[in-house]
Amino acid sequence: MENFLCLISFILLYYSGDCIQPYFPSQIVFSTDNGQTIIVIDEINQRAYQSLPVYPSNTQRSFAMKNFPYSIPDSPQSKYYVELIIDSSRNICFYETYWKYGGNNFNVFPSHWLLNINSFSIKNYLEFKYIMIHSNDSSQDEDYWYANKECEIDSGGKYPCEEIYFKKNTEIPLRLTQVVNRGLKYIRTTTNFTIISIGKPDEKYFDSIPKNWPTVCEDLDLGLSYYPQFTEIGVNQSVEIHISLSAPPHRIDGNDTVRVQWNTTECIDCFTLSPKEFTFNTKNFQEKQILRITRVKDTSQTKIIPIFNGGGFDIIPPERFSIHLLH
Repeated sequence: MENFLCLISFILLYYSGDCIQPYFPSQIVFSTDNGQTIIVIDEINQRAYQSLPVYPSNTQRSFAMKNFPYSIPDSPQSKYYVELIIDSSRNICFYETYWKYGGNNFNVFPSHWLLNINSFSIKNYLEFKYIMIHSNDSSQDEDYWYANKECEIDSGGKYPCEEIYFKKNTEIPLRLTQVVNRGLKYIRTTTNFTIISIGKPDEKYFDSIPKNWPTVCEDLDLGLSYYPQFTEIGVNQSVEIHISLSAPPHRIDGNDTVRVQWNTTECIDCFTLSPKEFTFNTKNFQEKQILRITRVKDTSQTKIIPIFNGGGFDIIPPERFSIHLLH
């Protein structure tokens, strides 16, 4: 019934001349907190940028685009959307690629840009959930739009679920008011926009992408997949761990091979591992290889940590893919 009413509302709006819905300009630079956070959206050229302060005096910069500059030729990053984050406060950088073997590790941009867990597209900054109606009672200086549905907040008041204000007779957004869920409470929030520019963004925002990002920044799509991750093993007992890669290794200087060895913690001679080394490449990365672990001495819980060499895995923190042996 609700969908039917929405359809009727849309038809009535269409024929009354108010079918155009309010959105941000397709190319815009703006701030949501008085210039501290800078957001750049370029729908036409499919690229976006965000910088936000990381106290005390550092900045986290984020980039998203297709055909990412300085990508290794013929790599997935040269063909698909990439999101790159550079965090100067921790002196780290990392990225993900939106394709069948990656994506969905993080996203600092609007959630509706994620088409599904593996695909991404740079769209308008706003995506309203409801049909927006242009008010006939807008002020002399502003155009006011409100949702065709009301939402109730915890204090008992009812308001349009979404409201947006523009500078009169322009596409310049001024503020957005929404009823949102925060900590199990429904409250009404207002975001004020400071517009820096409308039209093609200044190239300075994208010129700050480091040319060596493909080799110095961590690819969060890379990693080990194995089963089981936790296992009990007694003295003179063995267990088999099935291991593969979550994404194909990088091809570096024509070589797409990654070698995986192992390092035990706490007690280096309490276990035997066979084989000592695995080799994966872009052809066999999904094929499960078997690591056989035998406990030869009694010890407490131990971790087996991989040692990576090649394929872009060298800069991945190996502890993230530890195998935990319980006793």
